[in-house]
Amino acid sequence: MLKKKLPVILIVLAMMVAQLACGGGSGTRMGSKKSDTHFKPGFNLFSPEQDVEMGKQSAAEIEKQTPILRDQQIQNFIIRVGEKLAAKAPGFKFPYQFKVTAVRDVNAFALPGGFMYVNAGAIAAAKNEGELAGVMAHEISHVALRHGTNQATKAYIAQAGLSVLGGLAGGSDTDLGQVIQAIGGAGANALFLKFGRTAETQADIEGARIMAEAGYDPRDLANFFQTLEKLSGGKRVPEIMSDHPDPGNRVKAIADIYSSLPVSANPVRTTPEFEQIKARLTGNRSAMTSEEPRRVGKVPTYMGNRPEPPSSEFKSYQAKDDSFALEVPANWEGATSDEVNLIFAPQGAYGEMEGTVYATHGIFIGAMPVEQHDLESATEAFVRAQISANPDFQLARQPEAINFGDRQGYATVLAGQSPVTGVMEIDVIYTTATSDGRLFYFVTICPQDEIEKYKPAFQQIIQSIRLAR
Repeated sequence: MLKKKLPVILIVLAMMVAQLACGGGSGTRMGSKKSDTHFKPGFNLFSPEQDVEMGKQSAAEIEKQTPILRDQQIQNFIIRVGEKLAAKAPGFKFPYQFKVTAVRDVNAFALPGGFMYVNAGAIAAAKNEGELAGVMAHEISHVALRHGTNQATKAYIAQAGLSVLGGLAGGSDTDLGQVIQAIGGAGANALFLKFGRTAETQADIEGARIMAEAGYDPRDLANFFQTLEKLSGGKRVPEIMSDHPDPGNRVKAIADIYSSLPVSANPVRTTPEFEQIKARLTGNRSAMTSEEPRRVGKVPTYMGNRPEPPSSEFKSYQAKDDSFALEVPANWEGATSDEVNLIFAPQGAYGEMEGTVYATHGIFIGAMPVEQHDLESATEAFVRAQISANPDFQLARQPEAINFGDRQGYATVLAGQSPVTGVMEIDVIYTTATSDGRLFYFVTICPQDEIEKYKPAFQQIIQSIRLAR
């Protein structure tokens, strides 16, 4: 019996020795080039599926002690950034989950299996979206490289002895309850949240690569280290700095590999949405929304002139009930009416004529309750209502199923002579369902001969729409 198990133990020990020699057992560098940013996870008794199970148990303990921020707009933003980054993470495809904690400390942490928490204090401290993305990419790297269960493996072997290696290597038979108790029970979370400097350096380098592939500038991760250093000047060091390499060394490490990373020609540095969610945390209300929409009846009616083209600069709007947010050209105005929830259009391109609200260029947007129980039927009813209200228009293209903000949606095209301008107009109606069961509609409006001029603006607006989950 001993002769059968001894080779397995020797093999495992050899693996451990080799990996310890390459960086403390946290992981090894793939490839031979110095600029290669990919690492292999270190020695581990557990399977990736068990990472998820251990992380789930630890997350339950964390959430008993840590308040979760009850702000759906901020939560949704962090989820979107997290999912964008996690899509570029190496290795096993963990089911990453992202939450914001109502904690002021500048910190973020991730548990095995992809359970990640970002403190409100870290969002407030970040100067732009790139810095926040850098923090999150760093933590995602800890998950992808399985640093947490690598440490749990070493702690468990220290407690249970080398005899566990022959029976548990590979993780298929590991009793997770037994392991968690052996390495400290509820206190095992400490193993998942405190890493040695080798693991931290690996997470910096892998995180920089993830950022670049997700469209961010890795230098913003380095900038955040400098932000933290300034925050700590003479005061308590931010928690995220604890046990980490010196900030100057971390900045240099990223600078050394920068030229080897696939950085976009125009990387994302910040976005209006980031400025909004930061404003919600810091109390800077002026940065949270664009100007308050005015009543349609208070603006002049259409005077026959073509409005100026959409600006290349965009501004953000957040619905008062947080049901949706979007970006619109900076030279467009917002208006409300009894007939539609909101209009965004250039000055002079909307108004009221004979009691009817209109827009010759721009968008209608809103949400309304429906009697139909399925999206397709609700869409068809909405389209019929628009044709009934605009008899000069006809259905140019039947409702077509689309992906609308990662939801099922429909796009329908109407065409007809505008009763205001007298020229052929093309309206595209986009519909989907809100989380509370209403019909969300978004209608682009433009004369046919100006479509190419307005198409980029419409596309950017559509891409910016964020619906509450």
